[in-house]
Formats: sequence, structure tokens, C-alpha cells
Amino acid sequence: MHWRKGAGRPPVAPTVRFGAMGIAFLLGIWGFSQACEQAGIASTLPQDALRSLGLVVGHFPQVLEDRDLPVALHIARWALPLLTVWSMAGLAWTQVRNPWRLALVRARGDHLVISGDADSELAARAARGALNEGRRVLLWPHDRRADWVTDAIEAGAAEVEQAATDESVQALALDKARAAMLLSREARTNVALAAVLMSEAARVRAAGDPLDVILRVDDLDLRRSVEQRFEQGDRKTARVRMAALPDIGARQLALARPIDAFARAGQAGRGVLVIGFTPLIERYVLRTLAGGHYRDGGKPGFVIHLADAAKAEAGFRARNPGADTLSPLRFVEARADPAGIGALIDQHVAVHGEPVAILIDAGGDDRTLAIALAGDARYRTAALVAPPIHVRMDSGYDARLGAGILPFGALADLADPDMLLQDRHDVLARSIHDFYLEGRFAEGERIGVRASMQEWDDLPESFRDDNRLVADCYSLKLRDIGARLVEGSGPSLVLTPDELEELSRAEHDRWMAAKLVQGWTFGAVRDDAKRLHPDIIPYDELSEAIKDLDREQVRIMARLLGASGRRALRVLRVAILPGGDGACPDPGALLAALGAQYPDRVPLFAGDLADGWARTMMGALHQRGHLVQLLLNAHVQAIIDRLDGADARMAVALVRAADSLYATTDPGDMPDAQLVLTPGPIEDDRAVQLGGDGTIVRAPWAR
Repeated sequence: MHWRKGAGRPPVAPTVRFGAMGIAFLLGIWGFSQACEQAGIASTLPQDALRSLGLVVGHFPQVLEDRDLPVALHIARWALPLLTVWSMAGLAWTQVRNPWRLALVRARGDHLVISGDADSELAARAARGALNEGRRVLLWPHDRRADWVTDAIEAGAAEVEQAATDESVQALALDKARAAMLLSREARTNVALAAVLMSEAARVRAAGDPLDVILRVDDLDLRRSVEQRFEQGDRKTARVRMAALPDIGARQLALARPIDAFARAGQAGRGVLVIGFTPLIERYVLRTLAGGHYRDGGKPGFVIHLADAAKAEAGFRARNPGADTLSPLRFVEARADPAGIGALIDQHVAVHGEPVAILIDAGGDDRTLAIALAGDARYRTAALVAPPIHVRMDSGYDARLGAGILPFGALADLADPDMLLQDRHDVLARSIHDFYLEGRFAEGERIGVRASMQEWDDLPESFRDDNRLVADCYSLKLRDIGARLVEGSGPSLVLTPDELEELSRAEHDRWMAAKLVQGWTFGAVRDDAKRLHPDIIPYDELSEAIKDLDREQVRIMARLLGASGRRALRVLRVAILPGGDGACPDPGALLAALGAQYPDRVPLFAGDLADGWARTMMGALHQRGHLVQLLLNAHVQAIIDRLDGADARMAVALVRAADSLYATTDPGDMPDAQLVLTPGPIEDDRAVQLGGDGTIVRAPWAR
């Protein structure tokens, strides 16, 4: 592809080639000038330029042969012909590379078709990521001159010009494609292209090997109508998969950073301070309210600060009419800016108490980050432990981010096809849906009788989301009873009768919350058209038969986890006592002993981040994939700034990967620990003492 005016920056390789030729040409002019002067030959600048130009085709003046020539002329004499051949080969390659790559794609298949508009950052990142992984990429852009198209072609992609002709879509080789990703910002454009691809796939694709057409539609209302449009199509050759970036980003944040991942000693509330109310933030709030389970019954209270709060609140209530019944949700008129964020946090704390999290999505990476940095500085100036500050940033990592400022929703994290399809996180959700189908089959129902009675691959995205929420809530419910999900096979924990009833109550609350958010209300007789349901009542008022349905959902959790390659284990809390700056022994013997003595437990190691021995031990354990909880008695960045080099980098990695953070004035006070890890002897029946070589000197099981 040639670079044309308006196409953005030119390709790098042609720039280098022609730049090198220009330098060699100038060296030739200067060299001829010096050589003619030394030989006593009259010469002018135009004549020297013509002589230098002659070097391109290997012509050298006979009169200068066998003379002592300047170095510059020697360089130009040999470089210009070589550079000319190199440049001509490059120009020839730009003409033949796209047809050549298209031929290879059609021959080999298993390629990604990626479409996007001129400023589609998501399409750019998807193409870049796929090419970096060695995948074949076929671009189908709206504007061939877009920067991201030029960059992708330079990196190895092929391209088909998007046009209103049959030849355009036929050239995509959909009969062999792996998937098609339609990633324009304008959803309706993606919908129109999806219809074209579906039609072509039906013509050329083998039945039973359907093409995944990944369709970006961020608006939930539009997504529902798009689902209805495509749900009647023949899914044997192609199937539409919806990808809503706000939903994916919200789910990613909820799973990676659950609300209970930060707590303060002596604080019971779970207030969340929110700045900005984008679709992603709205979806996160709804997911947290509908899916969270907390043993004490207290759901998080969200206080949302933004300009034109009344309008945002009215829109939210209209879209989610039942959200008021879930938890306190307050909209506050405020224009957040870096200069005023400290006062805003002060006011929030005075009214609602310290938040357990701060979420910022203020429109643009620079403004969002500036607000986050100012808010973090407020805590550091006051010598306080700051809650996690989650910032929505398209670019993801930024060198200015402190350890306690955590980016989410980056396009780089969402552009991968597997992430857009959510397959990596959907193994458990798929098992839950399969269990649902088994139950319906046992009652005589068959595939296709209604929208929810479909195999997972054919299930509408809204029903997949319902199953995803159930799956994600498993981990939240387990956290609340002191358990975690772990990879691998084996028996899961056995629930006590009280835990079974507690989690059954939580399952009913989750189901009812999801219904309320969708606008359902109580009705003595179920009426789907009017969204009335007789079970939208407190758990204690349900009949035993309905309670048993919730109990069964909890009982089958172990089976479903096994089908997804995971199991649930109770936490074994191991407190790492402060030990100064002594060397950390290898934890291999400790881990082997814990595995042998507590095979039905997953260790969680808790220690003071400011203590060298505890920090180094947690770093070694984290590198082996074990859970850590960091105890903080100072601002986390203030702790890290006192460290050097690799120690500081390890501390940052611990903060970002920690299972949880706990703010306390006394990191050594850990009365709820089942074991206490120490480098020296102490009077404690829970003590596990390690020697300098990692051997276990003392342990409760060795007495």
C-alpha cells in the first residue's frame, strides 16, 4: 500500500530507504566536488549532482578512475546502487505483498477478519495483538488510509478494501476464517456488516463449523434488538456474538478487585466513592449490587459525584427501575477536578465514612489520572492508608501510576478475541447453563422451545450474562465464608448446614436482585409480559419447595466447579510475623508441609508490607502462585518509596496482585490466624518456626 496525503504517517521502511539514499546522494555530490578539485577539473554543483545521480546506475566518470578518491565518494559509489536496488525491491514489494498475503490467507485459512472505522483504537489493538501472537490477520477497514491500517499492513496483515460489491466480501475467504471482529464505534455500522458476513458465510461456509462474528454493540438496549434480529438465523454456518466493552470491563474489574479486597480495622461500612458515571461504571455498580453477597447483610453503598447528577440519576432509574431496592445509591452534583478532589473526599468521609474503594472515570486518561493522583496525595499528606483507587484508562499502564492506583478497562486488555468472547472466564458459566438444560430435559423440554433453551454456543448474550453473574457470584460467596476457588481437580469443601442455608439465602437474594434490576416486581401469579413474579419476596417468606431450589443451586456448586477444572477450599490463614531485614529462606519445605497437613485448605499468607522479612517471604510465596494479604499501617506508596530497586518492584507487584489489603495500626496483631510463621522462637501454639535454610524448626503438627 502506498502512503498518500491524508493517510497519517508514512511507513517506516520506505522512509529509512529514501533517507539513506538521500544521504548517499549528498555524499556523492560532496565527493565529486572534492575529487574534481584535487584533479584540477572544473566542476559546478549541477554537474556534481548529475555525476552523483549517475552512480545510481553504476556510471562513474572515466577521468576519475585510478585516482585517490575521497572516502565520501567511495561510500556513495557503492552505496547508491545498492540502496537503489533495495528501494526498488521495497517498492515492488509494496505492490505485490497484499496480493501475496491474500493468496496465503486463502490457502491456509484460520485467519481473523478485523473491521473498524478510521479512529478505531479497539481495531488497532486487536490487529496488533493478533499479529504479535503470530495469527493471520485480514483487514476489512472502512478507510484504507487510517493509521492503524497502515501500521497493521507494515506488521504483516493483508487487506481487502471494503466496498458495496460482492467481490469485497468474497475476498475475505470466510469459508476458512477463524472469526470476524466488527469493532467500529458505531454499532449500527457493525450490525449492517454482520448481516453481509452472515449471508456470505451461509453461501460458502461448511455446515457444522460456524464462523464467530464478534459484534461490538456497547448499548444494552440496542444489543437486545440486535439479538432478536439474528436469533432466527441459521447458526450452522455463522453465529453472532455480542461484545459490549462496558460489560466486559465491569466484569473484569468485579472479578479482579472485589469490594471485600480492602478493609480497615474496626470499620464495618462498605462505602464506595465514584467520580463519573460512564456506562462501564453503571454496569459495574449493577453487577456489584446484584451479585455481591456479604455475611453481615450490608451491601456496598455507592456515592456518585458528577456534573448534571440529576439528569444522570433520572436516566439510571429509568433504565434500572428496581435498583433502589438493592442498596443505597446516591448521586451528588459535583464537578470533580484535581484541585478540588481533596475537599470532595473530606466531605465524603465526614458524611459517609472512609470508602473501601474509589472509582474514577472522568473522561480521558489525562484528566482521570490527574484526579486520581490528587486524591492519592490527599491520603499520603495525611499519613493515612488510602483505599484502592481504580481508574478507567484506555492506555492502561502509565509511569505516573502509584502502587495504590489501579487501572482497569484498558483497550489493550479487551481487544483480544478470547477476551471479547469472554471464553476464558466462561467455563463455569457454561457448566451452570448445561446443568440448567439437564433439568429442563428431565422435565420433557427440548432445545429451541424458548430463548434460554439453547446450547451455550447458540445462547443469546443476555442469557449468557445471567449465567456469568451466577458463576462470578460463586467466588464472591465463597470469599464471604472464608474460602477461595483454586485450579485443579479434587474434592471441594463440604458446607455446614448453616453455610448451606446462608448461601441459599444469598442465591435467592442474587436472583431477586437481578430480577429487580430488570424491572420485575412481585405478583401473586407469574406474568412474564408484565414482569411479575411470586418469588420476589424475602427468603424467609418462601415456601420450602422454592427454598429447596436455591439449596440445590448451592449443592451442585462443587459438581459444576469440578466440570470447569476448579474446586472450592477453605482458607488457611498464615500470619507472617515481623522479622526485620533478615534473609528469607526458601519456602519449599513450608509449602510441602502445609500441603501434607492441610490438603483441604488453600493457604493465605498475611504480613506487614513494611517489614523486610515478611515482605520478602510474601514475594517468594506470590511467585509460586500463593495468595497473600498485605497489612498496611502507612500509605502504601510511602512504604515503597523507602525501598530500593528490586525490593521496590517486588512490593509494587505484591500490592497489585494481593488477594486483599488490610489497613491496621498494629500489623503484628493477627488473632484470627490459624498458623503464625516466624523466623525465631515465640510462645504461641500456632507458631511455625523456619530456620535460615528453610527447614521447619517447630510446628504445631510436630509436637
